[in-house]
Amino acid sequence: MQRHEWLKGLTFVLAGVFALAFAGAAIAQMGQQRGQQQPSALEQEYMEIQQRLAQAQQKAVENTPELQDKADALEELVTDKMRAAGHDPGDIMETMLAAQAKMEEARTDAQRREIMESREVREAQRKLQEAQRAAMEDGEVQAAQQALEDDILSAMRRVEPETDRLIERLQEIQREAQRGMR
Repeated sequence: MQRHEWLKGLTFVLAGVFALAFAGAAIAQMGQQRGQQQPSALEQEYMEIQQRLAQAQQKAVENTPELQDKADALEELVTDKMRAAGHDPGDIMETMLAAQAKMEEARTDAQRREIMESREVREAQRKLQEAQRAAMEDGEVQAAQQALEDDILSAMRRVEPETDRLIERLQEIQREAQRGMR
């Protein structure tokens, strides 16, 4: 049990990091399809908005300690539900952490892409998604997650009054990128 304690808080964090990496990769691919070396204005705007939202979320959590307590409780609940559904989040996260370490050491986008597209990482992502899906089907988890999201957004709005507008714009850019990739 102690072996997995250090992993407990990372389940959603790493899933979010990888999701952002893929969303960012989609935006970057949009520019590459046009043969650009430098990010387009749209890609630059996306990265700036993403950074502002991340900073607002970080400040919101720092300014509201009970949010971290709620996040910890949710992560523990999700981990318990994953285990109850027959998944081992600890093993999955070890693979994801190893991939993250390799990504940090990678010197080129091609190396990072190779890591993200490796069979081992894809399998760990698939298992993580399956485990999260199983946990998210639980009504208790859904209610706890919705409450935490609402609380985080409220705290973010206090830190960054433009939060809702920024989220809407980020979603617009993502839709444009998806349309551009078709």
